[in-house]
Amino acid sequence: MNKQYKILHIEDSPSDAGLIAHALKKSGINFTVKIVETRDDFINGLKSFNPDIILSDHSLPQFDSMEALSIYNQSGCEIPFILITGSVSEEFAIRSIKEGADDYILKSNLMRLPAAIQQALKTRQIEAEKRKANIELEETHKELNTFIYKAAHDLRGPLCSIMGLANVAELDGEKENLPDYIHKISESTHKLDTVLISLINVMSIKDTKPLIKEINFEALLNKILNRLKYTDGFNDIKFNYTIDTKRSVFSDEFILNAILFNLIENAIIYRNASQDDAFINITITNLESGILLEIQDNGIGMEKEIHDQIFDMYFRGNLYSSGPGLGLYIVKNGVKKLGGTITVKSDVRKGSLFTVNLPATTVSVQ
Repeated sequence: MNKQYKILHIEDSPSDAGLIAHALKKSGINFTVKIVETRDDFINGLKSFNPDIILSDHSLPQFDSMEALSIYNQSGCEIPFILITGSVSEEFAIRSIKEGADDYILKSNLMRLPAAIQQALKTRQIEAEKRKANIELEETHKELNTFIYKAAHDLRGPLCSIMGLANVAELDGEKENLPDYIHKISESTHKLDTVLISLINVMSIKDTKPLIKEINFEALLNKILNRLKYTDGFNDIKFNYTIDTKRSVFSDEFILNAILFNLIENAIIYRNASQDDAFINITITNLESGILLEIQDNGIGMEKEIHDQIFDMYFRGNLYSSGPGLGLYIVKNGVKKLGGTITVKSDVRKGSLFTVNLPATTVSVQ
């Protein structure tokens, strides 16, 4: 055990406390200890000392282990609670375990204490991982239900438009109206294609293992901007990008493409149309710890109150939102898949700055 554990020890006998500390030191456990004797000191210790382990004598003059266990349970702590006592009946031992204690040790058998602590720590860690996995599973299930419902709705909208326009065009005998119908069908088809691409990106990022290869950022950005050049407002924006990658960078090109494409498209869509000097700055920098991606614009920006919501599935922050509402959700999942982090700074009418940090453990820099 290399970690230094903080032990909150309920004990009124200095000699017993010394024997217990000696047994732990002899086993190689690295620890600091805070000894408390009263109920108030125990409560304060839980709050201020923030212990990793609780050891408790059974009976003190004004306090006992069952009261300590009750306080511990009410506190919501998820750390090992081990009872250490001079003697204990089988009934009491069973009761203490049922009440939430991880183990009980006789003071006459302290050699078992280090192993009991290690086992309790391992068990608690496994339980915490299970709880985390269950929470993530519940969130994924809820997210999947929302995803399926909204996907079906978003697909049906343009599909119905295409079917309706095709029927009207077929019934309309005037040939001069056909170009208008074809244009409207084309717009609906484009919307349908946009939704399908977003759905494919979401599922591909979630379900596919990253394929690591060397990244040519200049070629990747040129490809992205070429795809976006027909986006409304593209020609009104000055694009500036700086690529500082003196060393080779290895990552998943598909995921990086999805991250950069959606961040840049987002900046184009939410440009400030009244500005003559609209810009989008794209900066890619090698760091010792990995790589830094920054997308900055001087667009319409957004209120601070929604910064934590913009990466949610189908979230639309304002009336200008017209897409499927999956762009920043795709970005968030792509960054998570690569083990990175993303932050946003934005002010209304001043613009936004999205910063993506991808660690060297995922983005291999050589």
